[in-house]
Amino acid sequence: MGISTDAEDGVRRTGSVSHIGNKHKRQDMYQKYRKEKAKRKLQRRLKLAKDERSSKEGKMRRKERLATSKPRTIENTRDFNPTVLNVPNTHEVPAWMEAQQRPEPADRHNDDEEEEEDGDDDNDEEDVDDDIDEEEGEEGEGPEEKSNDTEPVVQVEDEQEEVQDPQLAKYEVDNDPTAPPAILITTSLPSNATSPHLLSANARSHPAEAVREFVKELLNVFPGAEYRPRAKAQGAGLGKICRWARARRYDAVLVIGESNKKPCSLTLVALPLGPTALFRLTSVSLGKDIFGHARPTPHTPELVLNNFTTALGHRVGRLLQHLFPLVPQLEGRQVVTAHNQRDFIFFRRHRYEFRSPEKAALQEIGPRFTLKLHSLTSGLPKGAGAWDGRFVDELEESPAAAQRASAEDVDAAEYSTNDGVEFKWKPKMSVSRRNFYL
Repeated sequence: MGISTDAEDGVRRTGSVSHIGNKHKRQDMYQKYRKEKAKRKLQRRLKLAKDERSSKEGKMRRKERLATSKPRTIENTRDFNPTVLNVPNTHEVPAWMEAQQRPEPADRHNDDEEEEEDGDDDNDEEDVDDDIDEEEGEEGEGPEEKSNDTEPVVQVEDEQEEVQDPQLAKYEVDNDPTAPPAILITTSLPSNATSPHLLSANARSHPAEAVREFVKELLNVFPGAEYRPRAKAQGAGLGKICRWARARRYDAVLVIGESNKKPCSLTLVALPLGPTALFRLTSVSLGKDIFGHARPTPHTPELVLNNFTTALGHRVGRLLQHLFPLVPQLEGRQVVTAHNQRDFIFFRRHRYEFRSPEKAALQEIGPRFTLKLHSLTSGLPKGAGAWDGRFVDELEESPAAAQRASAEDVDAAEYSTNDGVEFKWKPKMSVSRRNFYL
């Protein structure tokens, strides 16, 4: 059974094959339509490219075409988010984000009115300029006036920094910007299901080889990091570990989760006030597995945070910022980058070198991994207890059994520092690929 030429022409034009009764014939006709369509598209693009290369007018048309044609991507079609604080700096943004960064028309109108009023009072401005010139001619008066004008501004900025960043002045000790934060790195406690033949918690707390290698890489990344095996905690929970670290002036606690003998999660606890962030850890590559990798040095790296645009993204970025000193050692030429792209945080470490006055090269050091925020909780994990603001000596021995019992009584529910969940990822949040939270 065949089809008429009119039907074939209709298939070539529209691609509709629903009027063909035979299934195999219908499939053949549709595949033929797809091939002819791709062939016509290729011929059209080749002809356009030839016309644009042939003359100057074609080159001008090509520039205009590239300037006006904007590809439709997930980034520039992002859903509206009212918590956006700044636009990304690595890709195009949707129109509603650009509108937020523009100044309001009312402000422009007020500025124009002020300029017109200033223009009317030209004589007054000339008198003021003459007075300023006379004052500048006198010795000592100009700098004093400038210093008086700048003093209250500096005080206001200092007050704002204290309010916005309480973690920087939490310990009331020497504020050395070059001192690395003290970070305690440990591992998670595997469950009985993964190792049922081990009855004691200490025997189950030994991490796998892949986890130990990843911890060694993190010790090279963070200058003030220190690793303590989970077996030394003697089965204590994360809350008690945070309480112990808080009393000994640690700035953060990093817990590497293990699943199937591989690192699977990263828990970051900022001390002494919190918050606590849980990240899913994927795509882990150690430095030795990266082709052409560079060797690390003990220098303090620079930190680059990209595309943390929302209020939640700024909070996560500040958590990562507290893991590094405020002032890096530039002679080491090491850069740590935390790049946020579609709520995935890509962690990279490079060393840059200037091969010429105009060009710079990057050599990756490692490790590289990807973080996905799953939960953010204000405060510390349950069991940390309330902080009285006091510390213990690092060389002080562990408390007696009676003191341990009294400490466990303090961990009641009313003294828990876990204030609530600020962010909790759920599978339904990924239904829309254009809805980002960081």
